[in-house]
Amino acid sequence: MTERIINPVIAEELVDCAKQYLQKGYRLIQICCTKTPSEMYLLYSFEKLDLTMENLRLDVQSGDTIPSISDVYFAAFLYENEIHDLYGINVSGMAVDFQGTFYETAVKQPFNITAADMKE
Repeated sequence: MTERIINPVIAEELVDCAKQYLQKGYRLIQICCTKTPSEMYLLYSFEKLDLTMENLRLDVQSGDTIPSISDVYFAAFLYENEIHDLYGINVSGMAVDFQGTFYETAVKQPFNITAADMKE
């Protein structure tokens, strides 16, 4: 089993870190958003051809604005639009911005709803 490497990052460092991974020959595997009771975090996963994998973890709050990495990894715009529409995290500078219409949902930002919100 390979070691799981998760490097914490702040929003201001995100684009530079993505550039460093690209320069080292990593490809973007995925960007995942996870909601916890007190916050959310984004996990950016990168992999090399030798199956070396590293992750960046960015802690965020609902409504935060983070920079896009789609200028570095073009396909990131797909993940970033999804994260915006489903979790309510704003992403600035996306290569392709669907302006909140990437997903059509019955409830705005459905993955950002808490149990307390559902009782109201």
